[in-house]
Amino acid sequence: MRTRDLWMLSGAFCLAAVAGVAMLSQNTFVEAFAPRELGPAADATPAAGTPEVAAAEAAVQRDHEPVVVAPVEAFVSTKVRDGDRVDTTGWTSGMVKGDIQLAVSILDRLSTITVAVEEARNPTGTGATFRHPWRSLVRVERGRGTPTFEVKDIPFSDYPYIVSVYAPGLNGGRRTVTVDANTPLVDDIVLAITPGSPFTVLARDQDAAPYSGLDVRMQPVGDPAGRPRALGTTDNFGSVVFESVLAGDYQVTVSQDGQPLTEVQTITVQPGNRSFGTKVQGQGYTITVPRGVPLQVQVNDPRGYGVADVELTATASDKIK
Repeated sequence: MRTRDLWMLSGAFCLAAVAGVAMLSQNTFVEAFAPRELGPAADATPAAGTPEVAAAEAAVQRDHEPVVVAPVEAFVSTKVRDGDRVDTTGWTSGMVKGDIQLAVSILDRLSTITVAVEEARNPTGTGATFRHPWRSLVRVERGRGTPTFEVKDIPFSDYPYIVSVYAPGLNGGRRTVTVDANTPLVDDIVLAITPGSPFTVLARDQDAAPYSGLDVRMQPVGDPAGRPRALGTTDNFGSVVFESVLAGDYQVTVSQDGQPLTEVQTITVQPGNRSFGTKVQGQGYTITVPRGVPLQVQVNDPRGYGVADVELTATASDKIK
């Protein structure tokens, strides 16, 4: 017998064996019914209209009644949701409420938590009609679990409201909501408190060489308010590292012995993100500070008189740039 035929025959036997095992291993379900006790007069046929016939007919009718299965949604109780839903009928002011998520790395640095609700508009009116934007500050008490907050008696407004959380030295989240007669209650707000991120400023000259001994100042501008400024001096690598800088816009100035060396530059620090483990990913910015000293050049003709409107070009022969 050839090898190919032998392999085909072996495969057929294997398939037959697998099919036989599958058939033998199938479970067989048997439903046994207990014999009905007919009593002493089991052989006799009950007459029509007797109690036995009426009971038998009722049993048959009951067994053949259609079974009505309710939809799946009907089994979901709405009593809890109706009980949790707040009736806002007749409200003349609004309310916001929500949770505050806390990063694990800030728990030892967290002192106080304050939630601010501020109307997002400029002051309006003059004289007796002058009105400042509505604002409310609520202190949040820390306890076990996730902190929660609730701000009541918010006037209805055609302008949105900004809900923000503030913790000294940390980043606080914010959310813009609408509080008016149609939406008097906003109860799904989730704010987060996160740590600042490490930020590095690199000072380089026109040849990309480190520039040491420079005073670097990062002054916060715009929102969020209450951020501290950052001050430092560049090291031998031309860098200054700030351990924790809060998110927002900053104006960076570089000076030496009180003299500014560059124009003011505005940069943006992003909220800290964790790239691996529990460490926060650092950020940085490189600023170019050209080296040099004031140079005055006078151009004269052969007789020693000055020549006007002369265009000069100075090229450094020992520099890369």
